[in-house]
Amino acid sequence: MTLKLIQKHILYGRREFELRDDIVKIKISSLLDENKDFEVELAMINPEPIISKSRLEFHSRVKCRPLLSLYLNKPNKKEFDSFVDAIKEKAKNEFNAFAGIKTS
Repeated sequence: MTLKLIQKHILYGRREFELRDDIVKIKISSLLDENKDFEVELAMINPEPIISKSRLEFHSRVKCRPLLSLYLNKPNKKEFDSFVDAIKEKAKNEFNAFAGIKTS
């Protein structure tokens, strides 16, 4: 299953998040900075995000720094909420599988 969220910002450019099996693939195209392309493993993400100013951030379980930073409610609230809920669920499942925790 692949789920995609595309966010655009006038100053910061375009961010594309693609939720795949056990990773989030991120592409950042910016007018002000170099373009970036990287992946984040879902097992590393704390599934409880934090709101910081105009962003929703998923922090690392290990280093307590943001691994994913999403603009709040972009491109729209429904798409945003759906994507965030999918990340939360998959991050929990991936960590449980990694740690050997069985859920009923």
